[in-house]
Amino acid sequence: MFSWLKKRKKSDTVTKEKVKNISNFDDKIAKEILAQIKQEYGLDYSKQEYITMRKLERFALKHEIYDFSRLHSLINSTPLAKEQLINMLTVGETYFYREVGHFKILAELMCEKNITRVLCAPSSSGEEAYSILIYIYENYNKNNNLHVTGIDVNSLSIESAKKGCFSKRSVSFLSDAILNKYFTNSDLKYCINTSFKRNVTFQQQNIFDASLQELEKFDVIFCRNMLIYFNDVQKKEAIANLRALLNPEGILFIGHADISFEPDGFIKVSSLSGSYFKKV
Repeated sequence: MFSWLKKRKKSDTVTKEKVKNISNFDDKIAKEILAQIKQEYGLDYSKQEYITMRKLERFALKHEIYDFSRLHSLINSTPLAKEQLINMLTVGETYFYREVGHFKILAELMCEKNITRVLCAPSSSGEEAYSILIYIYENYNKNNNLHVTGIDVNSLSIESAKKGCFSKRSVSFLSDAILNKYFTNSDLKYCINTSFKRNVTFQQQNIFDASLQELEKFDVIFCRNMLIYFNDVQKKEAIANLRALLNPEGILFIGHADISFEPDGFIKVSSLSGSYFKKV
């Protein structure tokens, strides 16, 4: 047993030394890759530049690439490789009923105006989109035909959202009554009931692509905890793109730390439950 461990450790050391000797990870090229990602996806990693470059390095090694020039060529010639890289960089953690005050405001607004279409951008793995539906079903007494569309640049997150199965940690803020009503517990996962999933749609989408405007118009848009990754110029462009998707007097919810300015074309409305922006 111990002789096997010694051999394994020696082999691992040789492998690491081999990679070290043949790799050529030039941070200048890594910055060019990050600049391209920023231009195409709006993702600004300048504040986490060193950490992000090391993520690029691990991604390259996983694909048996030992310099950033080859990685740059790969993502520009192979759409799947670029998609996998973006998936790796945009993995985030979320959970049900996050910042629930905005859901309360939505329920109150539905008593005043006809709201049937909501957009979540980004939708991550689906927790926010399903949270909106569950909260409205539980707290809005009138019959409604609310439909939620979720978009995200991360293809793996979209596939996960479509499956609608979540960890115990992800649903930890939901009561047992809600879990029993809307979920099926199977193999340590909580899966959204199939009948409930008819009211939500997920699709991969980059909010900086012109194809975004091919989506139908929405009464409400949730864009929370995404803009923090953009600089102010990109934030304003992203908000303008989302504003174009809103119906007249449509509502935009933004995370409390997402922006430090009032976006053009909106007026801010505040209440005890939180704040939102109304299109003007």
